[in-house]
Amino acid sequence: MRCYKCNSVLSDEDYCTKCGADVSVYKIVVKASNSYYNQGLAKAGVRDLTGAVTALKTSLELNRQNIKARNLLGLVYYEMGELALALSEWVISLNLKQDRNVAEVYVRKVKSNPNKLELINQAAKKYNLALAKVKEGGDDVALIQLKKVVATYPKFIRANLLLALLYMKRNEDERALKLLKGVLKIDRNNTLALKYIDEINNTGVHSDSKDKEEYYRNSKHRPLSGNDVILPRSSYKEPSSGVFTVVYILLGVIIGAALIWFLVVPAKLQSSQHENNETIKKYSEQLSGYSVEITTLQSANEELQSQLDAANEELENYKGDTSEAALYARLIEAVSEYLDNNLDAAALALADIDVTQLPTEISKSLYTTLEENCSQGAATFYIAGVNAYNQQNYVDAARYLERAYELDDTTVETPYYLAMSYYGLNDLENAQKYVDIVHERFGGTTFAAQLDEYINSLTTD
Repeated sequence: MRCYKCNSVLSDEDYCTKCGADVSVYKIVVKASNSYYNQGLAKAGVRDLTGAVTALKTSLELNRQNIKARNLLGLVYYEMGELALALSEWVISLNLKQDRNVAEVYVRKVKSNPNKLELINQAAKKYNLALAKVKEGGDDVALIQLKKVVATYPKFIRANLLLALLYMKRNEDERALKLLKGVLKIDRNNTLALKYIDEINNTGVHSDSKDKEEYYRNSKHRPLSGNDVILPRSSYKEPSSGVFTVVYILLGVIIGAALIWFLVVPAKLQSSQHENNETIKKYSEQLSGYSVEITTLQSANEELQSQLDAANEELENYKGDTSEAALYARLIEAVSEYLDNNLDAAALALADIDVTQLPTEISKSLYTTLEENCSQGAATFYIAGVNAYNQQNYVDAARYLERAYELDDTTVETPYYLAMSYYGLNDLENAQKYVDIVHERFGGTTFAAQLDEYINSLTTD
């Protein structure tokens, strides 16, 4: 464990031996966070995913920099079919700790399978369409969409629950039970699945349709509710183990003793009271800041759950968007290519990144280091630019050739293709700039003559 103030390794003492900061409360909070992480790990191991999510969220509320808890929460979300939430946790994890973070591997694996990404994207689309149709009363259309979602993406728990709910409404309890049992194989203590099974058992699988409709109409447990599907109640309960009870009692005694020490015996601590108060104040401010940031992230996650456009935008971040997450994704791609010794591919990946938009100094420093190690001259960018020009992709052609000309301005080919690319973009000002360079520096070449012929043909037309 390291000091929150100077980052030095802590001893068994209740203060930092290097900077003198009081770390007694800090140690209790970190240990409590790790305890909830261990609970989440144990629950995930026995496929109690709902309980694992609750425990891991509590761990992160206590210590937002618990990287192991955040990465595990992403894995649990991924196992529940919530890819957008999983990616959100892993990107935050990479932002907090970039070196030797397994979240980088998770993001790379997800990104390396674009077909699966598209499959999940389409499943989310169809699920949201089905949910909207259910709210409008179009159960038949919703049923068709949800069948497709479950067939193509069977781990999508929310889709399975909504489809089971529709089957229950149509009195097809056997089909509903089959889906709900499948959900319990993924998440053995899923609250909604257990609730729906209980309702089926209470009403009877073969009960009369009119009686069942009357039951649903009069029951306080309505069978079809969008909120029930999106916002399931937590199934997590505090462990009843005597060991944990003793631990919590000891923690309470320690905290009580600390309070008595600061409130009842102030005279004995007069020399260090001011420093202790300042330390507690700073730590409280840090915890408040963490709580605000956690609340913000939770709101963003709820938005991702409820809106398809937000989910699509999150996925598009890994296909060329300019958000922070997309910049990190491109930077990770460049690092991956560099580690695979694909220096040309790494250089082209770096060319797609605006270094001024990188949000942290660490990411900017990494960009600079990669750029220095991947710079093999202008050849890489010249070849990429000519290929783009031949494919009539004049925007990328101009961008790559500009970079090539910055690195090497001694050849006529680069300004020639730059002029032709800008003519293709109808950017006459920049086109004329490189026409002048060709004539001034390479006036007697074939490329200069070809440029004149092209300009004359434009004038004739």
